[in-house]
Amino acid sequence: MAQTVQMMEEEEDEAFLRQLVLPEEDRRRRYPARPWTGGYRWFRSHNIIPIEQWRRRKRGNRATSPTSGTANQ
Repeated sequence: MAQTVQMMEEEEDEAFLRQLVLPEEDRRRRYPARPWTGGYRWFRSHNIIPIEQWRRRKRGNRATSPTSGTANQ
């Protein structure tokens, strides 16, 4: 249950930051000379997941999913 509350808080934080920060596609179009220097970013495209978000999800799945056995030979 604590994980569910934490996930809901993260989703709320993400929604708030999306209101403040331009999507990466728009930011690159408006400010092409200013590269990303770190910090929060998001993409409008559904098929792109920032590496930070992917790593966070991967860590969460590792904690909740059972470990797999050895690979088939």
